[in-house]
Amino acid sequence: AWAACRHTEYHLGFTSTYIRYKPLEWTDGDLCIVLPQKAQDLVDEGKILRHCVGGYSKEHCSGKPIFFVRHYRRPERSYYTLQINMTGQSPHEIQLHGYGNEHHGENKQHRHKIPRKVREFCDRWECEVLRPWFAKQRMPKEKPGAGKKKEGTAA
Repeated sequence: AWAACRHTEYHLGFTSTYIRYKPLEWTDGDLCIVLPQKAQDLVDEGKILRHCVGGYSKEHCSGKPIFFVRHYRRPERSYYTLQINMTGQSPHEIQLHGYGNEHHGENKQHRHKIPRKVREFCDRWECEVLRPWFAKQRMPKEKPGAGKKKEGTAA
């Protein structure tokens, strides 16, 4: 029963996180930002890319969402994983990793850099999509009818 409750809790957390951050999905025509829709998406991403994102369900649902960076023509295929902290005054990147956290080789002795194309895409997404969306979320909501004069009162 406890496991079923936890499963339902994570499912609801993923659904609400997906709905909240769905407007942040974006493409430049070559790469795209995609949101995971369920915990299994993170597990699969971690297995394919051989890094630890599979265990980040709790963080994903509590203000530090995970985004998948994919090739636009193959959005189902893992490429890079991006995590953003949305809990502060402004969003900031926690991590961006590809296969093996950029380590490879029999003993993970080789290291490569994140491709410039991926880094520039993520930076553009942050400037053009993430920051404006975040600022809009922080704006106080205007109450319906605010700013209207009541009829029959003197100005």
